Amino acid sequence: MKKIFFLLIITIFSLSACQQTTAKNTKTIKLQKPADNQIYFGAFPDFGGPEDEVSKKRIEDFEDLVGKKIAWAYFSQNWYDGIIYPKQAIASISSAGTVPFVRLMARSDEIQNHSEQKFSLQHIIDGNFDKELIAWARACKKDDIPILIDFAVEANGDWFPWSGVFNGGSKLDGYGDSHYPDGPERYRDAYRYIIDIFRAENVNNVTWFFHFNLAPFPDKPWNQAKNYYPGDDYIDWIGFSLYGAQTLSEEWDGLDFSYQLKEHYKSIFAVTNNKPVALLEFGVTDHHPEGSKADWLNDAFKTIVNNPYVKFSAISAWHESWENEDGTMTTIKLDSSKQSLDTVQKWLSEKQFISTLKFK
Repeated sequence: MKKIFFLLIITIFSLSACQQTTAKNTKTIKLQKPADNQIYFGAFPDFGGPEDEVSKKRIEDFEDLVGKKIAWAYFSQNWYDGIIYPKQAIASISSAGTVPFVRLMARSDEIQNHSEQKFSLQHIIDGNFDKELIAWARACKKDDIPILIDFAVEANGDWFPWSGVFNGGSKLDGYGDSHYPDGPERYRDAYRYIIDIFRAENVNNVTWFFHFNLAPFPDKPWNQAKNYYPGDDYIDWIGFSLYGAQTLSEEWDGLDFSYQLKEHYKSIFAVTNNKPVALLEFGVTDHHPEGSKADWLNDAFKTIVNNPYVKFSAISAWHESWENEDGTMTTIKLDSSKQSLDTVQKWLSEKQFISTLKFK
């Protein structure tokens, strides 16, 4: 009798624990807009050329440099290393007291301006990577911490292999809807496909971002950001990149932050009016013969906090420098000069920029 009673108690306890676990895993956790006029401050804090050399120390060094904690740490999960949940990187970011922001980079190498063979958008849609993506989703669910994800960034540019340029472009007869440009349609459907896998696995701790380049390349009607958008039912936040000159040979004029925003802000609201807006990448090279990086950054921050076009809910600084093929340096790092760093530190000291994300 005692044995039966004991087993009954164990069974009830197990059922209760199962119900609690199920309840925990079915509660949706999404990043919310900050209150009032506050703006989340995140960053790519120099995780190396592959954008995946994540460590707690790199985060802490960056925060010490700018004098502010970051709300998220942005890094790439490069599929050439396998479509594998980056558990160690996510643990390192969490241990630094910030939120992981993962860029799903469906590429076989880091070389730009070419099509992708293995991890093509069509192969994703065809289900070639379902096993890996399901495992990724399950590992994410098991970790049970809030993370942010975007897939295949800046698709309306012409540099990454998932660009519409390399996936059917303006053609109408190679895929899907005969009235919809094939390149953007493939991207849209591949992103939806991935999110649907996560939904099927009941992954509820992900906030999904749609990340485009503010100015399309090429600037053609078929290549507008709105054509790539998976839709409000799939995406939680939208965001974009906005850079000034990135090399010393690139023209400086016409690439001021405020000017570019004024010229292209309507493309943001052509995507959607219903989602919070994040500036996911921004920066400019230093030591340019035609302009001052400190002035560019001052214009950027001034425009971010006070412009008549866009309400920014978050910004994410890109902190990296690299050598170009011609031997020149692109110096996007915020401390490329004392004047540049002083400008950044001055603006980030404003209470409007906050370091803690709100989830609900």
